[in-house]
Amino acid sequence: MLKNIHIILIFILFSTTIYSQESWMLKGYVKGMTAMQTIEDGDIVIENTLHNRFDMNWYINDNLTFTAGLRNRIIAGNNVSLIPNYSDYIGRDAGYFDLSWVWADEESWIGISQLDRLTIDYTVGNFQITVGRQRINWGQTFVWNPNDLFNTYSYFDFDYEEKPGSDAIRMQYYIGESSKIELSTSLNSNKEITSLFLYRFNTHGFDIQFLGGVFTESDYVFGGGWSGSIAGGGFSGEFTYYHPMKNNSDTNAAVTATLHYDYTFNNSLNLQFESLYNGFGADEFSSGLGEVLFMDLSPKNLFPTKLAFFGSGAYNLSPLITVMLAGMYGPEGSFLYMGPTLTYSMSNTMELAAIGQYYTMDKVENSLANSGSALFVRLKWAF
Repeated sequence: MLKNIHIILIFILFSTTIYSQESWMLKGYVKGMTAMQTIEDGDIVIENTLHNRFDMNWYINDNLTFTAGLRNRIIAGNNVSLIPNYSDYIGRDAGYFDLSWVWADEESWIGISQLDRLTIDYTVGNFQITVGRQRINWGQTFVWNPNDLFNTYSYFDFDYEEKPGSDAIRMQYYIGESSKIELSTSLNSNKEITSLFLYRFNTHGFDIQFLGGVFTESDYVFGGGWSGSIAGGGFSGEFTYYHPMKNNSDTNAAVTATLHYDYTFNNSLNLQFESLYNGFGADEFSSGLGEVLFMDLSPKNLFPTKLAFFGSGAYNLSPLITVMLAGMYGPEGSFLYMGPTLTYSMSNTMELAAIGQYYTMDKVENSLANSGSALFVRLKWAF
């Protein structure tokens, strides 16, 4: 126990120090968040999270850069004691190398750390190669990303801004200012290879990309995406087609696709709309809210059912205060999510936020919950 306390103090105190020179830089943040959640029976679950992050860049020379990102969390509350193997769920690592470790697993709290960025990057001329745990972001839309074949993430995991990385080799060759070709290959925890080629270019004000290759040694994939502007607003979309490598009849093939549009008015009001078609989705929910909140996300499992729609509006009440309301709807099962957010910028480095969540859906037999709500209060200090 004393050793665990020492570890906690080390990363909290270390986070108060920034050291930057021309050859290397350290930055990060400390966040404290309290979550109050309730499900159908009215019981309230309270969870407190202390979340710290370090991001370090070491510029070894003009061509070579080393990058590391360390995420530390202390989680205390009802979930730790009530949910079996909670630390295993929180500490799971999808990469080939297990770079997550639970260094404290007590009855009412756990401590966990994860290296989610650990790379060596070499650049010479127009060629760049990056090796190690990294985020390969090919997504063009906001909530669901069919082209994000390496690093799927959940919209509901709002406290993880950096999003997960994968163990990969990424080679990029820049043809011009807005065009490049790329070959990326990753290996996951199941020792499955994903290897894809990407070509991205710009024409008539639109960034357009095409991709193709092999996904987790199970499917041949082909896809594309775009982002640009129509009628003064941002217009983007993505699609990916999957064809099984085994039992490869057309009847087993499927497509996922998204469309997104956003518009910002002169008074700072920003509106976003997005739709998803999931060719792998079911016709109905089978296990309640857990399917959405705790499902194992993958590019082939962006949402449990076939259709989903998203909308949000954000408005700056003042230079320091922003309000937002987001919603999501899934017609199969009448899934509905509403999420208001209030953010107050206390200074250039401190932010206070309150985030609400409400979920409801048609009743599913033998499910743990078909409705629920939550309130999160978070204080963040960036350094």
